Amino acid sequence: MAIRKRPDDAPEERLEASRRSLVQLANACGEEAGLHRPLADFVGGVITSIPEDTDLAQALSDRQTTDILVHLLEENREQVERALERVHEGAYGVCESCGHRIPAARLKFQPAATRCVECQSHWDRLNGRTA
Repeated sequence: MAIRKRPDDAPEERLEASRRSLVQLANACGEEAGLHRPLADFVGGVITSIPEDTDLAQALSDRQTTDILVHLLEENREQVERALERVHEGAYGVCESCGHRIPAARLKFQPAATRCVECQSHWDRLNGRTA
């Protein structure tokens, strides 16, 4: 009888699936929002007259919001790729800052974690991030 691995026994597969999903989602968001098109196209073709201020403001706001979302998705993808590198190095589950083991509960909740909670909190504070 073959032994089946539990999902938490295969971090590489879970991380790779997460990476693929994040790449697809970021690409889809960027395509749908027209991030690769000039703003004139995004607002409605070549601007031959002055657009309504509210239309332009809404278009700029929507584009900025989508740009931020795509940026966050890219950051998450990069974090997943760092975790995959640690799997290949045999260092997955070890905090890259302090060297202590990352608790299994944290890895189950956040498989791409490369730092323990304490070190991640410290890193976030140093980099101006909030939880």
